[in-house]
Amino acid sequence: MDKHTQRAFEKLEKREHLLRAARDQRALGRITPEMFRKKEAEILERYALTAEEEQAYNKHNQKRKSK
Repeated sequence: MDKHTQRAFEKLEKREHLLRAARDQRALGRITPEMFRKKEAEILERYALTAEEEQAYNKHNQKRKSK
């Protein structure tokens, strides 16, 4: 696995973890809907894939599907 693919997986895992935590906080009433939307946007922006990472990730998935 090349560095772009590895970095893509790391970002996606971290993004999913943080989004899950924010959803849990919202469900438990610890944050308001407005705070959740702000936090969600920040997480998505911070852990967005670069073009190279997205291309490497998609290529990796295509290889897995063809096996």
